[in-house]
Amino acid sequence: MQLFKLEKCLLNVIFLATIIFFNTCDYAACLESAKKIKELGYPLMTYQVWTADKYLLGLERIPHSKHRNESIGKPVLLLHGLYLSSAIFTINNSSLSFVLSDAGFDVWLFNARGVGLSRKLSIYKKPGLQPKMNSISWDFSFHEMGVYDMTTAIDFILKSTGHSKLDVVGYSLGTTISLACLSDRPEYNSKINKLVLMAPTSRLKSSGMPINIFKQFSKIVNIFLDRINFFPYTNDPDTTYRLIRRMCTNQSAFKYCRQFIDFAQGIILPMNNDTILDIVSEFPQPMSSKTLKHMLQLLTSGRFGHYDYGPYGNMLHYHTKTAPDYDLSKITAPTYIIYSKNDSLVHPKDVKWLITQLPNIKDVHYIEKIPFGHFSFSLSPIMKEVVNMYITNKLLDNDLELQKSNII
Repeated sequence: MQLFKLEKCLLNVIFLATIIFFNTCDYAACLESAKKIKELGYPLMTYQVWTADKYLLGLERIPHSKHRNESIGKPVLLLHGLYLSSAIFTINNSSLSFVLSDAGFDVWLFNARGVGLSRKLSIYKKPGLQPKMNSISWDFSFHEMGVYDMTTAIDFILKSTGHSKLDVVGYSLGTTISLACLSDRPEYNSKINKLVLMAPTSRLKSSGMPINIFKQFSKIVNIFLDRINFFPYTNDPDTTYRLIRRMCTNQSAFKYCRQFIDFAQGIILPMNNDTILDIVSEFPQPMSSKTLKHMLQLLTSGRFGHYDYGPYGNMLHYHTKTAPDYDLSKITAPTYIIYSKNDSLVHPKDVKWLITQLPNIKDVHYIEKIPFGHFSFSLSPIMKEVVNMYITNKLLDNDLELQKSNII
């Protein structure tokens, strides 16, 4: 059975690879958060900000709901997952960014270095020119996304809004970024009102299919990743996405595009055709090989540790022969955990371990009785009822309590 699943995965990967490796960009051709936000009638603002280590980040913002033009509410920062960009939070009107906006929040959409708007700002010098993917250094992991990108975004948002704190919602890799940030830069805990970790990815000791495929072939995967700076490797991601979308509109090819998404999350997810086409129009985003190797280290070691440079490199970076674990006891921000029984990428056992490591857990939402895979958190037709309203209500709790006390 496992061999059959592996063969099926490889067929899908090969099928999409035939498009990925043949490519050339219309500056605004691919799916973006900005496009979806405008299509659905919400106000949009975009920003550019430099990190301390000289990476240019792009942030999208929905300052208020389209339903009422009122004063801007409390800021909330949304952090996307692996191979994704902020667009994952803007798929349709049930997506988290729009649910939070309608609830009165000032929604900020994060794009880590190298993906989404951050990538576009870095690789396009002028509209119409060919992109240069190696115009930025790809020597970074999720660690740098945490200690540099996330801290930069937080400081910029607080300065722009005048608030002293903001809420943070991380999804998948976005949770990993948050954990790295708040353990190595613990002073940022005081800048977070509430931290929501959705499908939290820390150690990967208990992960099952399909992620265990990479564990079984870790040596081969590492050799492959050592030869490239990022993956998927393409000179022009946006044209590639446009070609994939065009290819997937073909009826005979569509089933492979669908199977690719289903295999990636481990269960068959009810999705309409437009949603599938939107996903293949932006997934997978280019990801640095170092990030993928770091994730592979978590998978093979069963630990949640810093990047392992080997004994000599570790002595230079950490003054110890082994890469240290992230000190999760330093994450003191009020934390809310959401995870699912059917998530094949983030196993419940690993989430339960994480819960025991975090000192300020306020609530845990375990999705047990309905099929809900890893992508379901951002793509399921019932994501609004199952997770997005839960998040919204938890972030509104303080305001509701304050209103009650004022009435009394």
